[in-house]
Amino acid sequence: MTAASTLILVVEPSVMAILVWLFFGFGLVGTEAGRRALVDEKARARIGPFLRQLRRGNVDGYVWLLRTLADVEGLPRWSRRRGRITLDAIAADEQLMNGLLVHCRRRQISVAAFADRLGRWGAGVLVPPLASLHPDGRVREAAVVAMARRLRTAHVPFLIERAVDWVPEVRTAAHAVLKAELGQHPGLLPHARVAYARVSRRKHAPAVARLLGL
Repeated sequence: MTAASTLILVVEPSVMAILVWLFFGFGLVGTEAGRRALVDEKARARIGPFLRQLRRGNVDGYVWLLRTLADVEGLPRWSRRRGRITLDAIAADEQLMNGLLVHCRRRQISVAAFADRLGRWGAGVLVPPLASLHPDGRVREAAVVAMARRLRTAHVPFLIERAVDWVPEVRTAAHAVLKAELGQHPGLLPHARVAYARVSRRKHAPAVARLLGL
C-alpha cells in the first residue's frame, strides 16, 4: 500500500496524493521514537512540494483540504501526528497560507468542523488554528486562547492574523499571547516577522509592528 500511494505521488502530485500517503504510509510506522522522527522528516519533505500547488483562487482545493484535515481530527489521538506534520507544512508555505486566509475571510470555505471541536476533550493540534479563521469573533477569540495553552511555531501565522482582527477582544487576546510567548521564546520572533508581512497594510498592523520591534 505504501508503494502504491508513493506511486500516486509521482503520477498525480495533488493534495489528495499527499494525504493518501500520510494515511497509508504512516500505517506501517513503528512506535520507536527514532524511527518516528525519521518518518516525520521524510513526510515533511514529501508533502511540502505538493501542498505548495494549492494557491489562492483554488477554492475547491481548499474545501477538499479542510474536509480531509477534519477527517484527520477524527482519527485516534495517536494518529494525529499526521495532522501536526501537515499543519507545519501549511504554516511554512506562504502562498498556501495566503489562499487559506483570504478564502476564509471571504467565507468561501468553512472551518465549522474545527470550531465545533474547539474546547472538546481530546481536540487535536489542527483545531485551534483552523477555528481561528471562523467568521464568529467569539470562536476566533476562544481559538486564540486555546493556541496559548500549547503553542506551536505553526500557530504563529494564525496569531498574527488575529492580532489585526476587526474585533477588539480578538486582537487583545492575540496580542497577549504573542507578547507572552515571544518574551519566553525569542526564537519565534523571526516566524512572527515573516507572518507580519502578510498583514502589514491592515488597519491594526502598527500595534503588531511595535510588538515585534519593527
